[in-house]
Amino acid sequence: MRKSTLGWVLSMAVLIPNVGTAQVLLRPNPYPQVTAATALWQVRGDPVFHAGAFYYPAGPTVFFDGNVMNRTDTFEGVPIYEDATQTPFSVIYVPIGGNSVRPYERRREGEVAGTVASRPPSFPVQLAGQTSAAAAPLGITGVVTPPVNQSQVVVIPETPRPVGTTGVIASSVPPVAPARPARRANTAVILQVWVPFDGARWYSAGTAVAYSADRFVQIGEYGGFPVYREKSGSREEIFIPSVTDGPVAPYKKSR
Repeated sequence: MRKSTLGWVLSMAVLIPNVGTAQVLLRPNPYPQVTAATALWQVRGDPVFHAGAFYYPAGPTVFFDGNVMNRTDTFEGVPIYEDATQTPFSVIYVPIGGNSVRPYERRREGEVAGTVASRPPSFPVQLAGQTSAAAAPLGITGVVTPPVNQSQVVVIPETPRPVGTTGVIASSVPPVAPARPARRANTAVILQVWVPFDGARWYSAGTAVAYSADRFVQIGEYGGFPVYREKSGSREEIFIPSVTDGPVAPYKKSR
């Protein structure tokens, strides 16, 4: 009886699998098949709009690391990646072929003015309260005119006077007032920021407001951020936050 019991115990020990030695193997993310190698916006060095902000080309290209780079968005049909070891929403990576990616960096201005990310920024850090005079990036429409130096004098030439050949010579000719220099003020830069959503362009329509669940209802997502509409508001206006859990900015639909 004792021998049969011992044999039964040994049989069960052999048949029961050793669960404690099970391993989970995580495979790295593959390099994407779609790249921006020949995309005109990438060749020109245009900025990329991602998660409510513009990102600009910064630094040399690097090799794609599927162990830390995760896909977070798509721009013009090209997947966008972020490095999990870096500060979120600071640097994105655009695949350009040959297992390489091009870094695009968010300038430390606006809501992130006066801060730095997990690596030294490639652009000057803007202090709070300062404004940026950077060129209008992709997604901004309007006319940008270079400012005119206010010390520049514009001289208005004097109109030629006809010379008479007959008649009586006048005793005196009223003097012509000298041309007064005209000054031109700096021409304003007209900018319009827009975002693509639901098959249309939505243009910035004012300052951001505080989010309230009683006031807004989510109707979709854009760039990983929720898109809201006022419960009792117009269907031609949406609200999108530029940072996580931050205020929401209004956008109106283009007509």
